[in-house]
This record gives sequence, structure tokens and C-alpha cells, in this order.
Amino acid sequence: MPRGTDVTAMKRTYRTPVEGEFPDELMIGLESESGLRYGENPNQPAAVYRFKGTSLPKLTNIRLAKTGKGGLSATNFMDVARALEILKFFEAPSAAVMKHLIPSGFATQHEKNSLDDIYKKARDADARSAFGSIVVMNRPLDKATAEAVMESYVEGIAVPEYEEGTIEILQRKKDIRAIQFSNLDKLPRFIGDDVEGLYDLKVLPTGRVIAQKPYLSSIKGPEDLVLDPLVRKKDKETGLETTYVVKRDPTPNELRDMLTAWYVNLGVRSNGIVFVKEGVTVAIGAGQQERVGAVEQAIIKTYQKAMDREEVTYSSLEGASARERLSVNPLEGAVFSSDAFFPFRDSIDISAEVGVTAVIQPGGSVRDYEVIEAVNEHNMAMAFTLERCFAHF
Repeated sequence: MPRGTDVTAMKRTYRTPVEGEFPDELMIGLESESGLRYGENPNQPAAVYRFKGTSLPKLTNIRLAKTGKGGLSATNFMDVARALEILKFFEAPSAAVMKHLIPSGFATQHEKNSLDDIYKKARDADARSAFGSIVVMNRPLDKATAEAVMESYVEGIAVPEYEEGTIEILQRKKDIRAIQFSNLDKLPRFIGDDVEGLYDLKVLPTGRVIAQKPYLSSIKGPEDLVLDPLVRKKDKETGLETTYVVKRDPTPNELRDMLTAWYVNLGVRSNGIVFVKEGVTVAIGAGQQERVGAVEQAIIKTYQKAMDREEVTYSSLEGASARERLSVNPLEGAVFSSDAFFPFRDSIDISAEVGVTAVIQPGGSVRDYEVIEAVNEHNMAMAFTLERCFAHF
């Protein structure tokens, strides 16, 4: 059977209105849950409310197990909630190090390494940004991991349980907050999950609110990815049609890292780019106005963070130009995800130049054919998700 899953029509989804069941008057009930130390800034009073009409807030029950520094701020609380939106996709032990609602580092178990090792890999993916972070893990905190957390300054840690003796370890630093949550597996993840009574609300400064349903993914596993995307392009002058198809399948390791990169991207501000290697984020490019700029940012950060880990002296303005001083190329064999399609092939070309071997993205660009050409020229693998995961908060 010829290779290729025809995804040419994917670009139409961006021009097709989606009907939603939203009434002329939307009544949303909220009930008070807790106060906060302050909002995003100390001059903003704040509190947490939960949606009425759904049991989800009580099930997940984010609460303090050990207070510190006067309790949680709005940013602390949002960091935990945002991390859970990533961690809910991972069954293996995983850790997210959060900074301003974006993971500075993420790691999931690779070759059955321990929780403390997983945490250290997530922390050291970007040690500078991890300073003052919120650490969130999907496993109970053990003593070895608690000791690792105490090696640097963190604002707080959130886990489903605290094993005996771990709170005492955290007590060495009075300001660190120990946070607990429940029923991570109850968070809606995939299309078809129950989101009755839940809304993603974007409050605008003009007295308006945009209400949308929570983001649900269609990607439950490798079987939901299009690994051989094919697009057709008709020449406007001759009328002749050319097909373009990705030639190479990802290796098992690439495929696993591609899924990790995609799920982490669900918690990254758009334009979002996530590089992953062996279950660990190498770097994250977030919040850029141009897609290739997010790729460039992530690549430069990759080399800077690697030089930090190797204690290589470099000027903060050198960026990727100092990469030859590294003992290994941290991007060799890495994969990356993009939260939206590539408008041009430039992101593929630059990533291949630094050693990246596979990419996962939604697809749907009018230049998908150019992107496929680039992928094939560089002998890269590429998967289409056929879904976009923009996040602008």
C-alpha cells in the first residue's frame, strides 16, 4: 500500500466556524474556596473561587500541607494548576518545574530512573529559571527527592502525598510551602471527557469575558498521530498536482519524546516550542510573536543552559555562538513540538542544522508541502496531530 495519509484538507479547519452551545445569557455560579496572600502583585487582593455545578474542584482539592511566607499567592496557585494540566497526561513518574505559569523544565521517567533523579533533570534543564520556582510532581514525595528539593531555592512543592519524614525535611526552610492535591487522574484530558459545568474564561479589560470550553486533546497515544502526512498541491498555471509525503517513520525513542514534547506544549504560552531528549525538556521557547523566533530562542537557551551545567564560561550575549565549547551537542537526537503549524520551512531548517531529528506539529499550513520537503531533505521524521494547542492565558 502506498505510503501517505492525506491531510491536505487540514488547513480548512482554520477557516471553519465551530458551533458551540452557548446561551444568550450565561449564568456561571462561583463559590468561595480560599483566600490568597495576594494576587499576581502585592497590591492586588485576591481569592480563589470554584465553579458550582461540578465536583472537579473538590476532587482535586489543592491545599496547603505546610504553610510558609504567609500562604499562596495567585501566581503560586496558578503554577500548580498549570503544572497539573501537563502532568495529567503522564502515567510515569514526572516532574514539572514551574516559573510564571510556564515550565522551565520538565522530565518524565526514562529507563526507570528514580523520582529524585527525575526532579534534578527537570530542575537542571534550566537551573537559573528554577530559582524561586514551584515544583510539581505526580508521585508522593520521598526523602531523597525532598533532600534534592532543599538543594536550591524553591517557593513551594506540590505532590499528591508526603511520605513520612518529608515534611520535617522541608521544615528546614520556613518559607517553603508544601502543597497537596488529589485525584490528578480525574482532570479531563481527552475529547469526550466530561467537562459539564467547566469553562475556560478570559476576562478582558473592556468589561467583557470570552468563555470557551476547556482544551481537550485527541492524542491519547502514538496511534492517534499521523506519522506519514501527505499533502497535495496543484500548480495554478498547469493544473498538475504534486503529492508530498513524509518519508521516514520516527524511532521508538523519537516517538516517545515527541509525545512528551506535545503534552508539555499544552502548558506553554504561544508561540510555543518544546525541545525534548530522553524524556527531559532541553529548552522551551515561549510567548514569541513569530514561530521561528520561538525556535531560535529555544535553541539559544539550550546551549546557554548546557554551558551552565558544564560550568563553561561564556558571555551572556554569545548565545549559540559559544556552543563549540560544549563537550556534547545537547540537541543531537532531540525532537521538538510546535503548538501550531509552521508558516515556512525555516524552523525545520534551523532545527536540523543543530541536530534535531524529529518534529511533531498540528499541520494545516498552506506551505505544508514546503515543510515536508524540508523534513525529507534533512531525513527527519514528522508527525501531525491535526489539532492546535494555542495558549495565551
